[in-house]
Amino acid sequence: MRARILTLGLCTLALAGVVRADDIAAGLWELSLEARVDAEPAFQPGPITSNQCLTKADASDPSKLLAPIASAGATGCTYLEKSYEGQTFRFTMQCSGTFELRTSGQVTFSSTMLHGLITTSSLVDGKKVEFKSTLVGRRLGDC
Repeated sequence: MRARILTLGLCTLALAGVVRADDIAAGLWELSLEARVDAEPAFQPGPITSNQCLTKADASDPSKLLAPIASAGATGCTYLEKSYEGQTFRFTMQCSGTFELRTSGQVTFSSTMLHGLITTSSLVDGKKVEFKSTLVGRRLGDC
């Protein structure tokens, strides 16, 4: 069950890559997701960190910032709601593919940093599990 929770945590990171292209700078980005599961207080996997190079072309589609993490298994995902207010993006997403996930959260960003709070729920071994995650990203420099 813990391995599946970790995989779902990676999916959450993938779903968190939702920022506007005109506010993101191309370059090498480091993204870190720290998840907790209230129902499993002993489960503290530590941060999951990923680095990725975002090209100028990719900046027009910021979901590419997190594309390698998306292979963790979440498929069939669609946004049910999304809105921008200043430099904050709020969203709700449903995935009905490999993992059935419902994710909601908000990500505040600038051209070189992002920070977000994300809640993801899924069924794991027939039990509803809810992840509460903190996402932190920063541009490290050029690729």
